[in-house]
Amino acid sequence: MLQRLIDDLRRRAPLERTTAEMAALLIWGYANWSPGRALIARPGSYTRTLAYGAENFEVVLLNWSAGVPSAIHDHGDQHCWMLVLDGTLWTQDFARLDAGDVAGYARVEARGSSLLEPGGLDLRAGRFSLHRVAATPAAPVVSLHVYSGRLRE
Repeated sequence: MLQRLIDDLRRRAPLERTTAEMAALLIWGYANWSPGRALIARPGSYTRTLAYGAENFEVVLLNWSAGVPSAIHDHGDQHCWMLVLDGTLWTQDFARLDAGDVAGYARVEARGSSLLEPGGLDLRAGRFSLHRVAATPAAPVVSLHVYSGRLRE
């Protein structure tokens, strides 16, 4: 599944596709995912495994311990498509209330949340698309992330 997904993205990068085309590609990926793949795990945290990296996109697998959250974050000046492969992720959306012109500072407000079951998709784009992601307490989660450039921070 990963090799075919990567090969497809090498032929035409994520930003050369519509949102619907990326969704269809990732849904195909979910339909062809083999659960139970061994990924690096870190109890009480999450790990990132780079499956492929190029200047115009990266494919990363995240392995989340049960109940573990990310920090509130954006995706810089790039897009990120997230697909839940195994387990359930909770996403909490935030609105940025400041202009983003002070390094290391953000004034944010919670704006809603959702649960993403296996096959669930989420798209983030730019510095003002903020969220926090967490594995539900019931079980670990594996998610696939496609970034429209190199993940540098």
